[in-house]
Amino acid sequence: MNTAGSVLLIVTAVAFFLGCAPDRDAHDASTDVTGWEAGPGPDAVDPAFYHPWAVVPVSEIPAPRGWQLKRGIIHLHSTYSHDACDSEPFIDDVRNEQCFEELREALCATAQDFAFLTDHDDLFAYYEYPEVLLYKDGDTLIERGGLPVANRMTCEDGRDVIIAAGTESGTMPIGLEHHVGDTIDDRVAAYNDVTALGVQAYRDAGAIALVMHTEEWDVSTLLGLQLDGIEIYNLHANMYQALDVLVIMILDMQDRPWQVPVAELGFVPLWRESTADMDAWASSLEVRRQIGVLASDIHRNTFSGEASDGERLDSYRRLMHWFSNHVLLPAGPVDDAVLKEAILRGRMYGAFEAFGYPVGFDFHAISGSTVHEMGDTVPAGELADLVLAIPSVHNLDPEGPQPVITGRILELVDGAWEEVASGDADITFPASAGVYRAEVRIVPNHTRPWLGMKADEYLALSKVWIYSNPIYVGVVY
Repeated sequence: MNTAGSVLLIVTAVAFFLGCAPDRDAHDASTDVTGWEAGPGPDAVDPAFYHPWAVVPVSEIPAPRGWQLKRGIIHLHSTYSHDACDSEPFIDDVRNEQCFEELREALCATAQDFAFLTDHDDLFAYYEYPEVLLYKDGDTLIERGGLPVANRMTCEDGRDVIIAAGTESGTMPIGLEHHVGDTIDDRVAAYNDVTALGVQAYRDAGAIALVMHTEEWDVSTLLGLQLDGIEIYNLHANMYQALDVLVIMILDMQDRPWQVPVAELGFVPLWRESTADMDAWASSLEVRRQIGVLASDIHRNTFSGEASDGERLDSYRRLMHWFSNHVLLPAGPVDDAVLKEAILRGRMYGAFEAFGYPVGFDFHAISGSTVHEMGDTVPAGELADLVLAIPSVHNLDPEGPQPVITGRILELVDGAWEEVASGDADITFPASAGVYRAEVRIVPNHTRPWLGMKADEYLALSKVWIYSNPIYVGVVY
């Protein structure tokens, strides 16, 4: 059984045992809850200060040096995956419209700018473009050669979300501009072709070639596929790592709600770094360029019960709100091709917004008068300074608890990541030839009012807030 299936089975069993929605008025006489009071809920969002349910459009986050910043989801399952929507993506051969609309609404509600779907070959291979692009009347199709390749959905507030198709099957190509194969059988075979030739067929169809669940792959196999990139974090894999905490949290939600965070911050105690994924990334980068992405892997099929805020625990909206991928784009119009070009270059970073929206993050290299961005290569023989700007939490209440934020620059050394600089203020590091990435870690003390009586336990360790993609100094593969 794969990681996602294991988590689903165990969590579903706990949910079945509970048999009802969480009761925040439950009382356990053996527990002293004197002075405990949950932080304000979703109906009390104050736009002036940080709040767990607040959504900050990327347009409110300044981008560095004339770039424009776009934020979105990579690895996402819709009604065209057999196991999405509580494993009922279609009911009596009719699309599950409620689940279909929940996904579209969640993309708008969390202010995403793009979404790269990764539906399983069953059902993805059975349906045509533009249907697999979540298209409906009122959307605007992006076309090439007279054929639809992506979808532009307009939200009620006027923002657009670009939606592209892809599949999680043998590997995980994102941004497919058309099916690979004319018949269903041909498509299923193509999407399960785990060879370098199969990967090249996805590129020929306009896709970026990724793999899912990096921890399940041997590095030599990954390298043999000649991929464009890998997942350096996957939500389902994280849940599996934190399964003991997850089960206890679900049980506490029923009987001891004062112990646990509000549902919107359930991610705070659950977050785990995937050391296996990071090690695989380091080993791969010894041999070839590899972009790293954060994978949401949302199916909306794990926990159908309501949380205390009246929303199901695993809703599309909630899980999309926890983290996303941020891409630096040149000024001008944006479509799926512009997004894919920037992602393929590695001009991007991943941010866990569950800990707060980061403002001011920047990682680049300066060589003479030239600025090199994430994903760029500084020419061999040139001296370069790496610059890491430490971000702050958007609209942080100056009178409330303050986070502890630390930046790190790491170098690839003998197939592993080695810290070469760190600090709580902006960092400039003189780099010799090598591969470097940045990360920002946070102790999110500002979330304390919503974490319940175990807040000290949940805040005992710092958590990664941002992963950058690498800068290559004098390294040519």
